[in-house]
Amino acid sequence: MTVAPFIRNLAGLLVLTAFIGCSSDSGPEDYIAKVGSSYLTMADIERSLENQSAFLDSADAVSQIVERWITNELLYQEALSQDLRKDPEVRRLLEDNERSVLISALVNKMTTEDLEGGPSDDAIRTYYEQNRDQLTLREPFVQIRHLAFSSPDSAAIFRRSVAAMGTGALGKAQFARLAAIYGEDGPNPETYYPQSQLFSAIPGLVEAISELSPGQTLPIVNDGSRYHIFQLIRRMETGSVPAMELIVDDLRAKVSIQLRKQLYGRQVQQLRTRALARDELEVKLTRETSN
Repeated sequence: MTVAPFIRNLAGLLVLTAFIGCSSDSGPEDYIAKVGSSYLTMADIERSLENQSAFLDSADAVSQIVERWITNELLYQEALSQDLRKDPEVRRLLEDNERSVLISALVNKMTTEDLEGGPSDDAIRTYYEQNRDQLTLREPFVQIRHLAFSSPDSAAIFRRSVAAMGTGALGKAQFARLAAIYGEDGPNPETYYPQSQLFSAIPGLVEAISELSPGQTLPIVNDGSRYHIFQLIRRMETGSVPAMELIVDDLRAKVSIQLRKQLYGRQVQQLRTRALARDELEVKLTRETSN
């Protein structure tokens, strides 16, 4: 999420407000807020905005970030002033948190350094061939072409065009031109979807699509506000295995997870072996002795 000019204008107003009543302490030139000797800068806000919802108004997002930072900083500085770091339970929690952060950082480093660029095509193909039984479909998947219109006359005209399209490359190109002009959010005709989840809000549609053969087009469907055109391109039946090209992104993610686990196991074993060699690892309680 980039910071729009009006956000910077808002930030400028916040800077002016921050200067009013502030001491002459020198701090970052672009700071937006200050509590004691801590400063919130525009760079801090930009980093926080990257994690904000795209549906949140940007000006509101900036204000919320500033107010949240001020509140948290006031609480943090008050906790320090009350010397809560010396509380045994607080100290234990801080130490546990530090351990967790460091361990997570190391595991991430160990399992990503050798995987830059992702798994190879050969690794993906090997995984696909070795796991075909687990990739069989548990329900039919379909490719669908879809257009929607507010006018039934427009829908009727374009249905005739869509119905004449084949399922091959020429039909794909023809539909792409139509969809670029008249398409709206709906199924991507290049992607397979579970048939049961496709436009399930339109009563009877799933059953009607299940009766189609590839290339056939449904009669115009009126959902009460729009007139829909549906054409079946292809269907993959229950029990079939999708072609590797159709699920390559999912396969890549699965192989990446598998490789990370393997790297993690090897790295941990190396650490264990080195610790044993240095006589720094001793285990007195084993599964046998604990029984």
